[in-house]
Amino acid sequence: MSMFKQVFSALGLLVGSTLSYADVIHIDGKLDEPAWQSATDFTTFYQVVPATHEANENKVNAKVLASEEGVYIGIVNFQPIGQRKKQFNLQDGFMQGEFNRVYLDFSGDGSGAYLFATTLGGGKQDAVVTPQRTTDTDWDGDWESAFYEHSEYWSNEIFVPWDSVSFSTKLDAKGDAIIGVGIQLYDLKSNNIFSNQKQTIGNSDFFLNMPKIEVSIPQQSQLNFVPYVSYQHHFEPRQDKTHESDVGFDLFYKPTHNQTLSFAVNPDFAQVDSDDVDVNYSAVETLRTDKRPFFTQDLSVFSISALQDTKLIHTRRIGAGSDDKRTLITPIDAAVRFVHQGKRAQWGAFAVKENSLDSGAGKDFYAGRFSYREANWQSGILATYVERPFLNRKAKSLAWDSQYQDDRWSIQSAVLMSQIDNLTSQTGNGLSINVGYQFTPNTQLEGQFLRLNRHFDNRDMGYMKRNDWQYSKLSYNHAVNVGNDWLTRIKHTLDISYEANSEGLKLPARQGYRAQLMLNNGSQWTFHLDTVRSGWQDNIGANSAPFVQPSALETRVLYQSPFTGEFSWAASLELDQEGLSGDAIQLALDMTWMPHANWNIKFNNYFREGDGWLVATQQNQLSEYDRTLFINTLEASALIADNLEFSGTLQWSVLEARTKGVYDIENTGLRKNTGLDTSFEDTRLMSQFKLRYRMGAYSDIYLVYRRGGAHQERLEENRVGQQSWLESAKANWTDPIENSVIFKVRYLF
Repeated sequence: MSMFKQVFSALGLLVGSTLSYADVIHIDGKLDEPAWQSATDFTTFYQVVPATHEANENKVNAKVLASEEGVYIGIVNFQPIGQRKKQFNLQDGFMQGEFNRVYLDFSGDGSGAYLFATTLGGGKQDAVVTPQRTTDTDWDGDWESAFYEHSEYWSNEIFVPWDSVSFSTKLDAKGDAIIGVGIQLYDLKSNNIFSNQKQTIGNSDFFLNMPKIEVSIPQQSQLNFVPYVSYQHHFEPRQDKTHESDVGFDLFYKPTHNQTLSFAVNPDFAQVDSDDVDVNYSAVETLRTDKRPFFTQDLSVFSISALQDTKLIHTRRIGAGSDDKRTLITPIDAAVRFVHQGKRAQWGAFAVKENSLDSGAGKDFYAGRFSYREANWQSGILATYVERPFLNRKAKSLAWDSQYQDDRWSIQSAVLMSQIDNLTSQTGNGLSINVGYQFTPNTQLEGQFLRLNRHFDNRDMGYMKRNDWQYSKLSYNHAVNVGNDWLTRIKHTLDISYEANSEGLKLPARQGYRAQLMLNNGSQWTFHLDTVRSGWQDNIGANSAPFVQPSALETRVLYQSPFTGEFSWAASLELDQEGLSGDAIQLALDMTWMPHANWNIKFNNYFREGDGWLVATQQNQLSEYDRTLFINTLEASALIADNLEFSGTLQWSVLEARTKGVYDIENTGLRKNTGLDTSFEDTRLMSQFKLRYRMGAYSDIYLVYRRGGAHQERLEENRVGQQSWLESAKANWTDPIENSVIFKVRYLF
């Protein structure tokens, strides 16, 4: 008997052909319960990165088993102890140990899936996979995992309860449900990926060819009650408050697997984690993520496929700053949501009411979604409505989106409309089309087109980079599997784009070539060569008129070391032309030290210096700066004890901008305005130290300390940079804007 069969015999994993209800299984990673004997077995795994599709019987073996409670996945990875790496990571953090990915399509029809990933070391990731094959890690699910180590292999055991997700079952002739199961091993040493199917999520036929299994899913109802209590003490008063306390609850009721009713009173809409330092002087808003449970559940139902991050629902708008600008976070009085996922039709709706405050500056948010799906295509409508009484403003948006996918083609489209009723009524529209064709698993061609007219406005609840915009892009990807002694794969990417506004003005557009080399030792080299063609810059900010921006050439080299060992690093060098006549150099260095399997310390440095940084300092006034930007981030995370996690972040930035020239934007072009000095400094600091004790899904105890500051000052050019960078960080620490401690408890009943 081979070693691999001996291992499975020792684990009690005998080959089975049908999936049936199982006895209770203890999640310990060992896979030694007799119930595993009736599981469905996957013994052939294909190399999908690089996509050689070589079949392997000696890399991974997996089992899938169902019970009345949920689905179990057992995975045995044949990596000897000297050829594998054990490392813990925080929830949804970057994985630097060997890990398995599991994709579960509970509906079995490609209408969406859930991703569950777990490392050798106990790190976890989970995400929603949309029908467009994009992943959103904001979702956090109720599931369990454990790993086990042997000298010749390591194993993962994963359990996902049926009631942790919403789905509509697809039944076969026998009345059993059909679900899709994709299982992968990421081999850290080689950067290779092995899968039980020949497709990755980057292939258009990923869902179509996902292995299917038959399961018997009991009809169950579920009621979850999640109360929370929080207390904050501000050592530096925040909006004249030295302390704040809050209490509320979320109620989730699932009469069946495909329906969920969510109701919340004073819901837990405050995020524990701080946002990163954001040094953004452009006219494009920074897109933030959202981890609040009310919005992350059933996320894929409300997803539409519009390009350039265009969204009708950007949940960070809800509970954000009040319309009277007196509060940064607006309390939520109540929220309700209902989702139904049928065999063909899906629909859902939610409503959120903010506290009106004394001034009536709260907002009300409403959204509704309906979609219909057949074998390879899907089409639906999403509508949103926002009332803002303080501004006497009402905002509506509507999207009709469609999707088609087969083993070659991938097509997504969205027709967008908006209407703003304020003193007058303004109606806008847009169109998004994305067409991809897969010649082979290693060769793809993709075309994109986005048009948003000047009156399109979805920002009351949604997000867009800009309106008055026409964007087109053609992208060609081709990978060559080399497979010699030192080089595994070369991946070529060629991008050609064109941009204009609704008046036909040609905007600066990027054309680029990228080559990625994957080496046998697990390291990677990436080379970029981009050119930004000359065009009219009409989105510099401050409602300024357009001006002609010259062409620019950009080059970048990136090296990523192997992830094995206690230390890994990545470094990049970028040389650019920028602004009107300037040049810039950009350096980045990421270092990760893992002194223990449960500890992770990351050190990131970003530096950019150039003499062509353009900023609109007021309407129709353009400043070009000699700019130095430095951002330093130090992160530490650790598993201190079972279920007790520590994380700490210290991030500080220094921006020094010395005036090179000030220009008035006129119809005839740029006119230099002599004698003006708009020089300034911008320094910021953010720190957070968090203890989290996990009692279970949606059951945690948090203790968090935050401290940070920011300082922006207009200075004469000769005074910029006189203070050392460490002194500026010290000043923001000793004179903070935020200095708070937070205690929070939530528990799932």
